[in-house]
Amino acid sequence: MIFENMGFYFREALLSFRRSALMSMATILSITTILIIVGVFLLISINSSLFLKNLESQLEIVIYLEDNISKAELNNLKDNITSIGGIKEVKFVSKEEAYQRLLKNLGEQKDILSAIEVNPLPASFEIQVKDPKLIEQIANQIAEFKKVEEVEYGQEIAEKLLNFTYIFRRAGMLVLALLVFASILIISNIIKITVYARRNEIEIMSLAGATSWFIKWPFIIEGFLQGFISAILSIIILYNLYFFATNKVHQVIPFLPLVVDNMDLLPIGIAIVLLGSFVGILGSMFSVGKYLDV
Repeated sequence: MIFENMGFYFREALLSFRRSALMSMATILSITTILIIVGVFLLISINSSLFLKNLESQLEIVIYLEDNISKAELNNLKDNITSIGGIKEVKFVSKEEAYQRLLKNLGEQKDILSAIEVNPLPASFEIQVKDPKLIEQIANQIAEFKKVEEVEYGQEIAEKLLNFTYIFRRAGMLVLALLVFASILIISNIIKITVYARRNEIEIMSLAGATSWFIKWPFIIEGFLQGFISAILSIIILYNLYFFATNKVHQVIPFLPLVVDNMDLLPIGIAIVLLGSFVGILGSMFSVGKYLDV
């Protein structure tokens, strides 16, 4: 029965749009503004997450080797390291390469090394791990291997960074949850105002014998349309503003990692559409119910 009358419900919802065009536009603009605020925070969150992930990826373990290590021992050590679970990449740095790096880092002051006849720098392995949380465990395991002189991974810095990223992510999730909850309340109240303006119409239809769902469906569809249109408008505005902002930021800070792939941004668009449509439907459903004797 519901699907048989769906055409009628849609016509009634569109007719209501035309009859109260000013109220509908005000509702759409209000919801669009709220969804833009939610979208801005989601964009900030996804870029902050990328930035923190980039920072974590730069954490690495450096293994300094003993000078008397043989070729066979070096290969055996590398095999032992790569066999450890959680290792992403292992790079060997020879004594000569380490020395050339030092010369490059010293720049114009490299002459201070001219008095040194023998290269004092050890060969090393630079190791990147898949999960930064495992860095201490892996470093301790490698330290037990033979021909390993010293293992460094910036323990204090690593711990502080991991603690910071953990707290920042949890705080971000909490703020996002509160923002979404507040948005749902605000959008629901906006829809309640539009329904309140037509409470007499609802009461008359109820007195005329119309069933509660017969009265609700046009309002539910109208609420869905308001939420959906608001979501599409907010996505268009956010998309243009975001790429304008990212272009400006990259001109000033070209190395800053930012999310620019449309596929990475797609979940945000879907989330905004679902939020706008879902709240529009629920807001209309419960608001109409207040004026019905169900």
